[in-house]
Amino acid sequence: MMGCNNRPELIYPELSYSIIGSAMEVHNGLGPGWDEWDYHRAMIEALSSSGHEVLSHNRKALGHRGEVVDHFELDLLVDDLIILELKHIKSAFHPEHYTQIINYLKRWEKRLGILINFGLERLANKRIPYDPVAAAVHFSGKWKELGQRNPISCKRVVTAIKGVLAEHGYGYGVQVFQNLLMEEFRSLDAVAIKPILTPKYGGLVLEGREIDCLLIDSELLVSISASARDASAADLAYLKSYMKQTGISYGVLIDIGSADIQLKGVL
Repeated sequence: MMGCNNRPELIYPELSYSIIGSAMEVHNGLGPGWDEWDYHRAMIEALSSSGHEVLSHNRKALGHRGEVVDHFELDLLVDDLIILELKHIKSAFHPEHYTQIINYLKRWEKRLGILINFGLERLANKRIPYDPVAAAVHFSGKWKELGQRNPISCKRVVTAIKGVLAEHGYGYGVQVFQNLLMEEFRSLDAVAIKPILTPKYGGLVLEGREIDCLLIDSELLVSISASARDASAADLAYLKSYMKQTGISYGVLIDIGSADIQLKGVL
């Protein structure tokens, strides 16, 4: 998992047990089926009654190159040490929930978060430790050929990624990284936009929609993935589909799923 610490020792074990105990009391008292905000207020009451300092809905902006690129708002911060993200869902935690809490841990510079789900018959919780790690950039796919055909754009991609990493390090999720990268491209005097694409099939023209890529200088499509391995076949297929529909010949798939960031050249 991106940015997670897999060391066996527990971080803040006593505080973690107290928090989970409070969550169990809330779950037992209310049961599942209520609004997430109900559990939020009940957790504040339970934690405060146990002597903990609780900060609710603290909000921070993320800036880059003088521009605000995103806003984060955590659920609860307990004793200025552990971030809680509260859910009320009828399923296991989703990948985006892990990404969300890691974004918070990175932005608030905390070492541990806990996901808590009140939506099941039994309380579910997951500890998410986080340690900052240094990232390295690697190249794969048809990067060499892409660099030969379009050296200026390739150089800008590498420069932009290294600029984001130098300022913010590794650990933010796909959407946040994309926002940071867009501002970094603009600081390099590159034209970076989220393109509107109108797909076509034969004589059928479908509805226009914004695709989840960056178009750089009208000639290079950049897509960001977090597959935690080499860029997945699905992510690559999406990018190729967008390239085909736009008629753009050059693409880069950036995989930020691990600290070994992969830049995959696509032709």
